[in-house]
Amino acid sequence: MHPDLHLDNIFVDPETLQITRIVDWQSACVAPLFYHADVPRMCAHRGPLQEGWGVPERPEDFDSLSVKEQRKIDDDLESQILHKYYEAQVYRRSPHYWSVLKNMRIPIIRKPVWLVTGVWENRDLFFLRESLMALFAHWEELVPGVPCPINFTNEDVELHSKEEENINGVGKILTLFRDESMLPVDGMVEPKDYDIAQKNSRKFKDIFIGLAKDDEERELFTKLWPYQEPADTEGL
Repeated sequence: MHPDLHLDNIFVDPETLQITRIVDWQSACVAPLFYHADVPRMCAHRGPLQEGWGVPERPEDFDSLSVKEQRKIDDDLESQILHKYYEAQVYRRSPHYWSVLKNMRIPIIRKPVWLVTGVWENRDLFFLRESLMALFAHWEELVPGVPCPINFTNEDVELHSKEEENINGVGKILTLFRDESMLPVDGMVEPKDYDIAQKNSRKFKDIFIGLAKDDEERELFTKLWPYQEPADTEGL
């Protein structure tokens, strides 16, 4: 399992278009297939994906839209097509991998395993709790006839729902920043754009955290801000 597979870590021969090497293996590991069967982030579409094998098409009123709206639609279509192409290649080349990739139960089982190892360090308790609630809700179909070892009271669910409302609001703000191209979707930028992206990140992080109503929300917003700058390595 190579957990950081993106285009900056893959080298391609420009003449033959063949992959010549893959770098950044320091976090690679041997892991069960259910744990790592996923669409790599360089191919994964962030948003609703059209079902089936059909190629997404432009809307009928595309020509009447503004240049900005057309570019947004084209970018979305390109992302969807790339995602579908990856899935089609997996389907054709590796049926076993495909069977795991498309098993809708796998993400429910996998997410708590993904989150639990760093839950305290990364302060991801909300997301771990959410994943466990999903596991609890689907337990009977996942492990029929075996009592679920965890349980959640109505009070637990209500408290989680209130926290979820805050986090969903935060997500909408972050999506707005990304959709307006003020910040990159995955944090990856060209070297020439790094200084501008860094300034934008600091600026919008201050705006974002400034929306918090109290210290508790400020801590939550700080944790949820997705763009972290590299540590200061001066003098090393």
